[in-house]
Amino acid sequence: MRIRRHGQLICRWDTDGLFVALPDTPRQWLRVTPDLMTLLHELTDPQDADEVAHRIGGEDASRALTAIKKLLDIGVLVEEGTDGPPAIWQHWGSVARRFHAEARDADYLVGSTRRDETAAQIIAEGPAPAPFKRYPDAPAVFLPRRLLPLRTPVEDVFAARRTHRLFADEPVSVDALATVLSYAFAPQRFIDGGQFGVQQARVSASAGGRHEVECYVAVFAVGSVPPGLYHYAPDRHCLELLDPSVGRERVAALVYGQQPSYQGAFTCLTTTVAGRLSFKYRHPRAYRLWMYDAGHYGQTFALTCAALGLAPFQTVAFQDSRIEDMLGVDRDEEFATYLLSAGLPAPSHDALPVDHGHPPPAHLATADHVSRTRHAPSPYDEV
Repeated sequence: MRIRRHGQLICRWDTDGLFVALPDTPRQWLRVTPDLMTLLHELTDPQDADEVAHRIGGEDASRALTAIKKLLDIGVLVEEGTDGPPAIWQHWGSVARRFHAEARDADYLVGSTRRDETAAQIIAEGPAPAPFKRYPDAPAVFLPRRLLPLRTPVEDVFAARRTHRLFADEPVSVDALATVLSYAFAPQRFIDGGQFGVQQARVSASAGGRHEVECYVAVFAVGSVPPGLYHYAPDRHCLELLDPSVGRERVAALVYGQQPSYQGAFTCLTTTVAGRLSFKYRHPRAYRLWMYDAGHYGQTFALTCAALGLAPFQTVAFQDSRIEDMLGVDRDEEFATYLLSAGLPAPSHDALPVDHGHPPPAHLATADHVSRTRHAPSPYDEV
């Protein structure tokens, strides 16, 4: 039997020494001894297991072979010819694969007698992070509190929900902006969160009601609102001016030139305040939660825009660090998450955005996806 080192091993240093992660086994790590380090270094290329055991074990080769077999069982070593990781992990890398494993099967203590005890320990450590971020010295633009009515039938909103990439060269009203921001980012009411205190109830779902999303708005063409970069303060329903010099060109330089990111009337740059989540959720799975929440907010944004007759766009293709620098946030505490923009749609005579069309009939006729997804003949199929 010829063996080699696993092709993608993750190691970490901590106060207790060097450890190697057991492949595909969440939260299981093996301490790396000098002998193990030497063995892993030697087995970069496949070698005969018995020869390796005699070389490193000498007179105690049988014990060394037993250790080698244990390393094979836990996946640190593999047999020659063993398939490598699935293609997606070859593309995404070993670190992403390990984090995926670490985030699986988290214990949420549902129904556990330890749940209340754990919550009490968290509360005893100190108060939760502030639920709202404020810039008290920034000039404020207070938005209308009388929101525009959303009376479009829900089926019409769903049917109109599209991602737009072209916009009309017209400003959006301040009432429309206020309505989008309120429904997408502001609390609609407050509820009793028990040990965790008062919690917000927003339109969008949020893990544990933590609502770690912050919204910054680059205004380009909104009635009664001067252009510039603002922070949306949901508790006060106002825009706090951060930088009046931010315009379309500044945003364009951060989004790889994606025109719909900055050619609408306004662009929302959302961030995640990680401490709001980590205060309650202290396991690696919490890293998934802010991604889910970002999606919840993004869809609320898009559906609100659709109900108002606006054209929404969303992307994660931006330069995180440069966005965070522009916003002036500490990227260890708060990081860029999602870009959402909107404007009036470019005129169209179709339900689709003006920059999209229906596939030609010839393409539909030759498409094979129907035959691939049909599992059994229908009684209505022609025989």
